[in-house]
Amino acid sequence: MNTRHAAAAVSAGLLALLSGCASGPSSFAEARGEQSGDRPTTQAAHTPAKPGAKSSAKAQPSEVVIGTVYDDRGVPRYTTPVSALTPDQIADELIAMRDLDQQLVRETTGGKPLTARENERIRAIDRAHAARLSEIVDAIGWPTRELVGVEAAQGAFVVVQHAGHDLELQNRCLALMVDQVEQGRLPAPYVALLTDRIRLFAQQPQVFGTQMTFKAGDDGIARCVPAVAIEDPANLDARRDLMGLPPHAQFIAQLEQAYQTQHGGAFASVLVD
Repeated sequence: MNTRHAAAAVSAGLLALLSGCASGPSSFAEARGEQSGDRPTTQAAHTPAKPGAKSSAKAQPSEVVIGTVYDDRGVPRYTTPVSALTPDQIADELIAMRDLDQQLVRETTGGKPLTARENERIRAIDRAHAARLSEIVDAIGWPTRELVGVEAAQGAFVVVQHAGHDLELQNRCLALMVDQVEQGRLPAPYVALLTDRIRLFAQQPQVFGTQMTFKAGDDGIARCVPAVAIEDPANLDARRDLMGLPPHAQFIAQLEQAYQTQHGGAFASVLVD
């Protein structure tokens, strides 16, 4: 399974939720409590140029992600050890990963089937990002907003979400996230989303109902349905409330509205595997 397929049609809604996580609840027990202040965001990294493009002679240092080069397919290769990077440079790398990942999301939701070469390129980028994230976690632990800023923290999360090829890394990062949430340093929804993502890749029932997709009914209307079954649905909203997530019906309504905006109506023209 392409790691983006299960959530591609609802990417807008999930990204909105992730953005909310930047100032969301910081612990299980205080999901409705006070929000902690954000560190000012780090400077944004320059979006990688297309393969073969020449760099401008007037490029400023802020436009370069230190230690990163891209091959002729646009797959990143990291040439500088993480231990040699400053926190801002680590943040720049994570932001660049997020930007490239979102480019891939747009490519996979365009309605045109991808070629085997295009799918392999996506897998190569995911593997490169995941390997670099593993190095970053070795060096600084989980990249929280206090360590690297909001945008970079979101970048780290996007990378681990799409690291379904490396279950060990996903579970390792999930354990670190749980610790951070318990200490009030990370918004609880991150744990809910990654928990369900791991369950999705394993084809096991999800816990918090965050992994949704769209399927057409006999009437041709695209409706939001779980990508895999939801465990104990009767108590779903109680679990979601504990994690600072809105009621599931509200979440579905938001995703369906985003889908209709993205596709120009509720009739399905692009469906998810």
